[in-house]
Amino acid sequence: MFDSSSSDGPPGEGTFRGYRPSRKVWVDLSQLFPVGPPSAGIPEGLDLQTEVRGELSMWKVSTTGYWFGWVQFMINEGRGGARAGQWIPGYALRPRDERY
Repeated sequence: MFDSSSSDGPPGEGTFRGYRPSRKVWVDLSQLFPVGPPSAGIPEGLDLQTEVRGELSMWKVSTTGYWFGWVQFMINEGRGGARAGQWIPGYALRPRDERY
């Protein structure tokens, strides 16, 4: 995602990277919540198969060598959604262009 390493984390040495201000990212909820295709469409349900805007404030490496980003994001933004903050694996994140 952010470099060419297999752990999908930030470039550089060490086990932690913090950002101020935070970095704009896309969060792929389908990678974070792999629930498969729906059996019936429920328009008012949680949409966990989309990408949402997020704010990445830090990276931390796991004990197995994979990088996780601490991200604040909205689920179901504009439809009675809720703000979430959690560690997200690097493969579910990608940089978001500032123009969007």
